[in-house]
Amino acid sequence: YNRRDTFQRLVAIDGIVHDAFRDEIDPLYSFIVLNSGGVIVYVAVFSEYVTRTELDALVGSTVSIVGISEENGLGGRAMLHRLVYVNSLSDIRVLSASAAAPFDVPTLSEPMLPLGAALSESSRRRANGHVIAVWNAASSALISTDDGGLMRVDLRTPPAPRYGEHVEVVGLPETDLYHVNLTRAIWRPAPGRPFADEEPVDVTAEQLVSSRLDVTVKNAMLHGRAVRIRGVVRGLPAVGLENGKAYLESGQALVSIDASSCPQSFDGVSAGCTVEVSGTLVNDTENWRPNRVLPQIREVLVAVRRPGDVRVLARPPWWTTGRLFTLVGALVAVILGAFAWNVALRRRAERRGQELADERVAHIASELKVVERTRLAVELHDSLSQTLTGISMGIDSALDIAGDASEELKKQLNYTSKTVEACRTELRNCLWDLRSQALEENDMNAAIKLALSQIVSKTALNVRFAVQRTRLSDKTAHTILRIIRELATNAVRHGHASAIKIAGCIDNGKLHFSVADNGTGFDPNHAAGVAEGHFGIEGIRERVKRLDGEVEISSSPGNGTKVTVAFDIPSAKMDNGGDDE
Repeated sequence: YNRRDTFQRLVAIDGIVHDAFRDEIDPLYSFIVLNSGGVIVYVAVFSEYVTRTELDALVGSTVSIVGISEENGLGGRAMLHRLVYVNSLSDIRVLSASAAAPFDVPTLSEPMLPLGAALSESSRRRANGHVIAVWNAASSALISTDDGGLMRVDLRTPPAPRYGEHVEVVGLPETDLYHVNLTRAIWRPAPGRPFADEEPVDVTAEQLVSSRLDVTVKNAMLHGRAVRIRGVVRGLPAVGLENGKAYLESGQALVSIDASSCPQSFDGVSAGCTVEVSGTLVNDTENWRPNRVLPQIREVLVAVRRPGDVRVLARPPWWTTGRLFTLVGALVAVILGAFAWNVALRRRAERRGQELADERVAHIASELKVVERTRLAVELHDSLSQTLTGISMGIDSALDIAGDASEELKKQLNYTSKTVEACRTELRNCLWDLRSQALEENDMNAAIKLALSQIVSKTALNVRFAVQRTRLSDKTAHTILRIIRELATNAVRHGHASAIKIAGCIDNGKLHFSVADNGTGFDPNHAAGVAEGHFGIEGIRERVKRLDGEVEISSSPGNGTKVTVAFDIPSAKMDNGGDDE
């Protein structure tokens, strides 16, 4: 088999199965470790249907294997030689089965084991002793053998035995050049002498691990001894993981504390606690390999034995550096929040102050307009109104004394009288507008009701004017009120209406409003006009025309009247002119 001409050829090999396990990289493969005449051969079984029970049954058996010899290793194991591939367990023929009992194997002292490379070629061996340490996620145990030696046992599968338990273990012998160890081991409880705890010896981290000449020096003489060490916890096992380690700062060094056999020992312990830890000191050392002449101590650790082995001496002070930074951060956040809140309040106060100032200015301007309109109303009443009254009385007197004057003269005097009367009516409306507070109302519904209060006092009035007052300039609002008042006056005076409905809205930037009554109605095509001394409808048309709007009159005798007005609503900011009267 050692000849190169056997590679990639069908070979037959006989030997004793030292070990069998499923590959941890590719679960489709299982490995069988075969001792063939002192040569270790690895057999790869390519089958996902191989069970652990079948593999365990092969250990210790003498078998004959037929398979393909390959020079290159499997997958990432490119440097693994002496590898034989088989397709299934049917390619492995058992020549002599293993002992019925897996523990029916020679002890380590029967016969004397060889050392070095020949030791790894030995068959499975048995040993008895007390468990004095368990670590490495409960996969490794340290045994104090019945003959007074120390032995590391690497278990094939968990669980591990408990501290102080007397056990019988069977595994493959290997050495770390300090002791003979057993790997791929199984165990069972065994009767033995009573176990006596060793009194722990106090140690420091410098006694276990020290650095000298840039080389880490580890103390191998305390291996397997009960020790007690004090220090500050700098790291805890990961939450929910039993294979985590704690780290203890003692002096200038860190010591690993393995509590995988009893993780509850660190219950209630937090980072920063000063603790006293008792346990078994373990020098976790590599086993000998051909390319490792002197195996290295991988780690020095203290394996906790019982939950009471970790004792809290002092807890960290509440006032720590971390909490100080947290408090400072919280205070800074509060100060920044208070500053931001203060800035927001100041801006809100400034904004509210500006709003109140604007309201005050608007109120003063409104009061000034009222005062000015009242002054104009008084002057107009005392001058123009009295003059028109005198003219009207003069015309009436002329009509009374006309006697036999021509009909044309009487007609002209009568037209002049109606014209003057219309002027007096319009003047009264102007005087009412000047004294009215309707334009100062913030709601158009209230403004309309106030403007009609003297006209429709005995008429049912329903107003639904869904237009915000802020959308209308004073000029536009005044025009709307004058039109509505003129239509309401006509409905009461000429139509004898008992109910008036007024509605308004804005649609696509255009204002629509209507005035409807239940009066006597009339024929719009034959209504009296300016020639007959009636100026109301014509005045409305003129007002709407100045707004580039439209007027629609819907009426008939006995069916009431509805007048609809529509025009583009000018902006309250752009249309800043005065009243149109």
